[in-house]
Amino acid sequence: MNAANASHIQCLVALALAIVVRNLHAPPHTAMSSSIELNTIPEAVEAIARGEVIIVIDAEDRENEGDFVCAAEKASVETINFILGGRGQLCAPLLPELCKKLELSPVVTQNNAPLQTAFLTPIDIATARTGITAAERSETIRRLADNDVDVNDFVRPGHVYPLLAKEGGVLRRAGHTEASVDLARMAGLQPVGVLCEILNESGDRASREDLAVLAREKNLKIISIEQLIAHRRVSEKLVSRSATSTLPTHYGEFEIIVYKVDYEAQEPIALVFGDLSAPGPAPLVRMHSSCFTGDLVASLRCDCGDQLHMALEMIGHEGRGALIYLPQEGRGIGLAQKIRAYALQDNGLDTVEANHALGFKADMRDYGVGLQILKDLGLSEVRLLTNNPKKTKAFNLRGFDLKVVDQVPIVPTVNKHNQRYLETKREKMGHQLPPMS
Repeated sequence: MNAANASHIQCLVALALAIVVRNLHAPPHTAMSSSIELNTIPEAVEAIARGEVIIVIDAEDRENEGDFVCAAEKASVETINFILGGRGQLCAPLLPELCKKLELSPVVTQNNAPLQTAFLTPIDIATARTGITAAERSETIRRLADNDVDVNDFVRPGHVYPLLAKEGGVLRRAGHTEASVDLARMAGLQPVGVLCEILNESGDRASREDLAVLAREKNLKIISIEQLIAHRRVSEKLVSRSATSTLPTHYGEFEIIVYKVDYEAQEPIALVFGDLSAPGPAPLVRMHSSCFTGDLVASLRCDCGDQLHMALEMIGHEGRGALIYLPQEGRGIGLAQKIRAYALQDNGLDTVEANHALGFKADMRDYGVGLQILKDLGLSEVRLLTNNPKKTKAFNLRGFDLKVVDQVPIVPTVNKHNQRYLETKREKMGHQLPPMS
């Protein structure tokens, strides 16, 4: 490593340590912002179906805002007048097919906004006098949700901003635009939403505390986009088999099944050994997240490669079971960021501190797709090969009839390169591992 690189990494380490110290001394309201009490997705969908307004919040590391949301089909004058009290921009998210039908164009030819919110030509109902009243905007929005809506029903420019939502909704883009369309669709209504950002009395974004108080005072349901993503990944069938073959290995002959995932580019894999439906104890199952360094080049910095091969050996010896290989490198942060985290660890941070210094949670992985694969394999009970209680808890997500009847430890060999990493997993991430000393 040259002097410039060493200096750069030392600066990163200093910054990371400052962030850690700052977080340790953060005022109480900072911690409270993440502990807002949320409703369930079914509760929110039922409210949308009844024509109610709900509050939807996004991630604190994204826009960190809350929006009033309702279905366009239910946008009464009173509802729109209430939503306008949010003080933000009134928008009507819709899908590409409707956008094309109404000949709506992007407001700019090149969208360079940070989150690329897809604003379209603002419109008013053709019968409007000015289009600015709550009644006129309500009529404009409700007309968007009519089956026989026509391009000539509107004049442009106007006072309602349609937004182009991505097909696939929050599974493709974790934004309020997509969330509002998803919620309307899930409520059995036309997939056209309404949203308006919520500002506080001083005109700033409403804080988590502000939103919680507002929800209580107005008796509104409140959910997060993160919840909606997790719910859809569990409740909708997103996986299907794209290729299957036999795969002889050192641990016996497996069946390899490659899956495709709707709206995503990832290709998870199932390695299946024996007859999973045969009578006897529940099959051994390993949910394994990809690790290029550990799985492919036998890195000593982690236990991933060891666990991969130990799991295959245990499944082969048992006579039946499955290993689900999920493409979520570096606990979900990607290969490049993982290597940056390694550089920070070389200079004193542990794996959790390094992830935080790079702006990530300690563990970003999601097991919804893996659970769907297990259901596709016909499983309802498993013995889970893991030291990580988070994986066991993932089976408790709503919508799946999957039960972990036993958590089977899979403890790798400790070496001087991975000892601190394993200690951090045990002490900070709750992994069930023996003392390393």
